[in-house]
Amino acid sequence: MIFLKKFSAAVILAAAMIALSGCSGRVSHITGMDAPAETTMAPIEAVTAAPLPDISGLDPAEGTYVYDSAGVLTAEQRVELDSYCEKLYRERLVNAAVVIADDIGGKTPYEFADERYTEIYEGRGSGLLLLINNDTGSDYLYRTGSCLKAIPDGADSIAFFWATRDIMDGDYRSAILRVMQLGERCPLYVFDNIGLFSDEELDTLETTLAENKKSVYVLATSNGTDKSNEDICRSYFERRSEDGKGCMIMLDTKSNTVTVVSDGSLGSAVDKAKTSAEKLLKSGDAPAAVNEIVAAIG
Repeated sequence: MIFLKKFSAAVILAAAMIALSGCSGRVSHITGMDAPAETTMAPIEAVTAAPLPDISGLDPAEGTYVYDSAGVLTAEQRVELDSYCEKLYRERLVNAAVVIADDIGGKTPYEFADERYTEIYEGRGSGLLLLINNDTGSDYLYRTGSCLKAIPDGADSIAFFWATRDIMDGDYRSAILRVMQLGERCPLYVFDNIGLFSDEELDTLETTLAENKKSVYVLATSNGTDKSNEDICRSYFERRSEDGKGCMIMLDTKSNTVTVVSDGSLGSAVDKAKTSAEKLLKSGDAPAAVNEIVAAIG
C-alpha cells in the first residue's frame, strides 16, 4: 500500500487540486508526477483530518443504504451508517450508498460502482456511492448529478488518505463516514441533477432560497421516465421537507415545463408566474424562471 509511506503535506494538497480521477485512497495515482517515498518537507500527518460527523441521535433509517457483502461492519455500525446515508438522501437529495465488496468480478472499480448504482437507484438522480474494494484494493467514490459539481475530481483525496489509515486500523465505520460526509458539500435547496445551472447561478440561488422564510426548493431534471412531473416533484418535496411545509419548484428541460407543489394552495399568482417561467426556461434562462416563481410565492 503506497500510503504506508510518508508524503509531504504539499504533495497531498497538490494532488487534491490536480485531481485523482476518483482513485483509491489505497493506491494513489498522482497526475504528472511520482510521489516520493520520503521527503524532508512536513509529513502528511501535518494535514489535519476533518472531524467525523456526529451521527448520534439520528433516527433509524427506513431504507437500506449500506451493502456489506464482505461482513466487515457490525450490525450496530450498519444501522448507524444507514441512518447517516439516509440523512444525505433526505437533506441533500443525494442517492447515497456504500458498497463493500471482496470480489468485483474482474471489472474496474468505476464499472463495478456504476453497475451497483444502477441496480440500487436505476442510475437516476444525483448520487454518491462509495465502493470499498477489498478485491483489488482500489476504492472508488462514484458521483452523479449535483455531486459532480459539489465534489469535483480530486476533492476526495484527503478524505481517502485518512480513510485508508482507518481501514488499515480495521475501523471501516470511520473510513466510511470520512468519505461519505463529502456529501454535505451538496446544496440544501437547489438540486441540479442535470448540470443546468452554472456554479455562480447555483451559489446565488442557494443563498436566495436559504434566506427565504417559506422553505422553497428547486429540482432541475430531464424527465425521461413514465412518471408525471407532478408525481416526481411531489416525491422529491415529501422526501426533502422535514415538516411537510414549503414548496418544490421542478424545472423539466425535456418538456420545458415548470411544476410547483406545496403543502397547500399555491394561488393564482403562482399559476400565472408558471407561464412566464416556462417561457424563460425554454429561452435558456433557468435562474430567471426560478426567480419568477419565487417572487410569486412571496
